[in-house]
Amino acid sequence: MNKRAKKRLKESIEKDRQERVKPTQDQNLSTSKDPLKLRGFLPKPAKKRG
Repeated sequence: MNKRAKKRLKESIEKDRQERVKPTQDQNLSTSKDPLKLRGFLPKPAKKRG
């Protein structure tokens, strides 16, 4: 392999690694939200007193 090909390959590998790191950070942000809402559960209805 020549120098250009090695450099191009190295850059593409680094780019892939950076793209894989970003989604994990996004997942961490979404987990700070209420997990029940993310799973599709509805809020608990108010009790009927009467």
